[in-house]
Amino acid sequence: MTDLISIAKVTKSWGNRGEVIAHLLTDFPYRFRKLKKVLLQEDGQNAFSLSLESFRLHNQRIVLKFFGVDDITTAEGLRDHEIRIAKKDILDLPGDCYYQFDLINCFVRDLQGCTFGKVTDVLEMGGNFLLNLRCGEKEMLVPFAKDIVLEVDLSRKELICNIPEGLEDL
Repeated sequence: MTDLISIAKVTKSWGNRGEVIAHLLTDFPYRFRKLKKVLLQEDGQNAFSLSLESFRLHNQRIVLKFFGVDDITTAEGLRDHEIRIAKKDILDLPGDCYYQFDLINCFVRDLQGCTFGKVTDVLEMGGNFLLNLRCGEKEMLVPFAKDIVLEVDLSRKELICNIPEGLEDL
């Protein structure tokens, strides 16, 4: 079950007919059109499958209705569950686009091959993305920008970067 990708997280029940509202964790909300079944999982718990009856977008969130979840009490029991799909079912991305989870654990090297660290997280800050690197006991944030990240080789888990002078001292 480690090859599951979260695409939404249930935040609360919605109405009294078993709908839930979820925070989207995907840039492709219309992927829900093709989904028949999803896995739901809460931290540390076993995942379980539910069939998707309907969905609609609402204020940058998604309202979901699952078969068999027909009242507010049952819907409320889904709060804090992540809606997950198998990694094999993710959508193909155009060239030069990457899933954030694919960048995690990549080594960041400069043009001379010197290693700056390993990506531990990808943070979104005002529409821009920052790579959070762990360098021993030190952390560094590196903008995920074309003039800084020159090459991405996911097969080797490696990012070749032109780290601006002084960035590692911040």
